[in-house]
Amino acid sequence: MSTISQSQSRREAVEVALWQMPSPESDAATMALISDIQSEDNDQAVGNKAGGDGSSLPELGSLSKFGSWESVASTIVHKAVTLSKFNPGSATFDPVAWNNFLHKFSTIPFFLTYTYDNRSASISKISLEKGVNAVSDLVENIMTPENFKGIVTTIKKIATLALENEGQKQKNSNQQVGVLSRHKKTLYLGAVRTDVQMEYKSGKGYEQLQQDINVYRGYGVLDFEKCKRNAETLLKWDGQDVDDWEKDTASSSKSPNNSPAWNQ
Repeated sequence: MSTISQSQSRREAVEVALWQMPSPESDAATMALISDIQSEDNDQAVGNKAGGDGSSLPELGSLSKFGSWESVASTIVHKAVTLSKFNPGSATFDPVAWNNFLHKFSTIPFFLTYTYDNRSASISKISLEKGVNAVSDLVENIMTPENFKGIVTTIKKIATLALENEGQKQKNSNQQVGVLSRHKKTLYLGAVRTDVQMEYKSGKGYEQLQQDINVYRGYGVLDFEKCKRNAETLLKWDGQDVDDWEKDTASSSKSPNNSPAWNQ
């Protein structure tokens, strides 16, 4: 394990402690804006997927209790979920928790770097391929093509959940894919987000409208040495095994949506 100076160690401790502070309460003006969003018909659909190329990662050392670096990572993401009061297992959209989670995730103090970008795509009820391609463009550098197939399956499960979530005639489905990817001796923690407008058709259920969507991708590179230096803190957190992290969403038990539109 790498050694650092006493002053740097103190700075790390402060950084981690500050990150663990709960998200601040919203003021009256912000709550008024939020109430407008909540008055619209929104739901959420979340799915998580871990994958890897089999490349080696450093020894866990003092973090051996976790069993794998993937479980260290899923525990860290779970902490971000808890701090933001985000519920990936719920179809109810909470705009405060939704935004707070992304802030907590993007500022995780155990990242070497954090990168984010966006892609735009056009989709319709008969063509979803461009949406999948946009996700592929965003994550292809952090996973193998084989692992991306698992992400596509997760997206299709999210689609099934979104179509089942009952709401008004028109609704916005806020969708997120959580990603853990072991790739080329690096562990990436990612989040891919989009929102899709849907309309209810009598006798058919919900279908997505013709629309342009924006796909957000953010990912961090896990700092193994920093994690080990702060093992005492991480071991006190509510641990979540990577397999449980994958299951901790409302979409995990769904069957993938099998619409032919995925290939058009």
